[in-house]
Amino acid sequence: MREVREDAQSITVGRHPSNDFSFPDDIGLSRQHLTIERQGDVWIVQDLASKNGTFLNGERLTNPRQVRAGDRVSASGVAIACSETEPALRTVVFEAPSPRIASTPQYSMSLKEALPEDATDAVSALIRAGKELALRRPLKELFEVILTQAMDAVRADRGVLLTLENGSLAEQASRGDSFRISTLVRDRVLEKRESLLIQNVLSERALQRRDSIVFGGVQSLMAVPLQTEERVIGLLYVDSVRLITPFTQESLSLLTVMANVVAIRLDQERLAVIAEKERFHSMELEQAAEIQRSHLPLGAPVIEGLDVAGHQSPSRTVGGDYYEFLTGTRLGLVVGDVAGKGLPASLLMMKLQAHVQALAELKLEPADFVGRLNRSIAATCPRNRFITFCLAELEPATRELRYCNAGHNPPLVVHRDGTVERLTEGGPVLGLLPGFRYGEGRVRLQPGDAVVMYSDGITEAENETGEEFGEEQLLRVLASVRDAESAEIIREISAEVREWTGGAPASDDRTLVVMKVLH
Repeated sequence: MREVREDAQSITVGRHPSNDFSFPDDIGLSRQHLTIERQGDVWIVQDLASKNGTFLNGERLTNPRQVRAGDRVSASGVAIACSETEPALRTVVFEAPSPRIASTPQYSMSLKEALPEDATDAVSALIRAGKELALRRPLKELFEVILTQAMDAVRADRGVLLTLENGSLAEQASRGDSFRISTLVRDRVLEKRESLLIQNVLSERALQRRDSIVFGGVQSLMAVPLQTEERVIGLLYVDSVRLITPFTQESLSLLTVMANVVAIRLDQERLAVIAEKERFHSMELEQAAEIQRSHLPLGAPVIEGLDVAGHQSPSRTVGGDYYEFLTGTRLGLVVGDVAGKGLPASLLMMKLQAHVQALAELKLEPADFVGRLNRSIAATCPRNRFITFCLAELEPATRELRYCNAGHNPPLVVHRDGTVERLTEGGPVLGLLPGFRYGEGRVRLQPGDAVVMYSDGITEAENETGEEFGEEQLLRVLASVRDAESAEIIREISAEVREWTGGAPASDDRTLVVMKVLH
């Protein structure tokens, strides 16, 4: 935790050491990510054209915004909480228990009423607990500290702290053994959020009829909910075997207050643990994305008489689309799409690339190439995965394009005269039928012709009404820009798709490869 001095005029946040708050290990931050500046009596937060954005109370910043007490500014793994110097006091109200258990006191009280000025022992107990809870500890250690502080505060002989995990109570810390807590007590505390005090267990007829009540010498018991503003996260139970010193109303008040503070602290710690895991997960994904990007072509090959370009845009940090240029005596254009999204798809994509590059050394014809690739992929491909794939090879001297399509969106050959051919010859997707014999197609290209290969993230992009962009719209765009350079064609198609979706985040990876015959 780092604090900003009250007399500061501005702060900057980013990866670079020149920032006021530098986080060099957080690769989700840009070098100069955001700034917060004092303008008169207000503070203004501004995103510095960062890659991953700055958020104010969960909303991405597009313009400078004023920050107020209670606001939260976040960027990647960094969170900035804005607070006043003297925050307003809040009152904690405790719900009264049901009258069904006669000896259980019923309360509705403020925090001040629970802790009167002369309650020095209670105040001291809360101060000690506050100091202990302020320290950062692993959750397991925190549970033990909480139970010890609570039992010491009310002078209990035994105690157990239980938390709700997937709908069931799980023991996190205990002092003593053989706890048999009545379901009546449990349900009152968890479902009605009541704090219960039973000063004399043996006098309670409702509990005497229940075999699950705590006996074995127990004289007095208390059970209180661990609750935040939104939910109950567990239960704190303590008991005493000393008849001459039973728990009192003040004991229940103190334990209820402590349980409320404890619940908030536990919730904060759990959220911190989750946030830390998410931060490391994001960092790992970004590192995986960098590795994946390094395996994609750095640029298109330069070949006399041809204009070639390619582009991929993953829908997540990492993606399952793949494209490649194979150079040699012939130019090979490769496009693949792994079923699924995210990290599993990206790992299978990189495996596909390794097989493609190994087979490229053998100088095989397209059908033989895809057949061998299919057998390799099928040998280790998970049952719920498959890959669409297309390989097209151009003989520069003759301008003959030979191809094999394994279940991929048919590439489009847009001829100079405006006619269109779809490259459909080949066979099924990779990974399902290891013994399948693939077919091969051939097309003779002329100057002015263009070959457009794409993934289904282009044609299946949906607008706000759920209507897909579709192949017909793709052909319309191609007809309007077919005289442009390959890179410009890709930019125009991408822009049209973004406009179609209203700029919404892509639901699938988008890949485009374009080759034009110049002469």
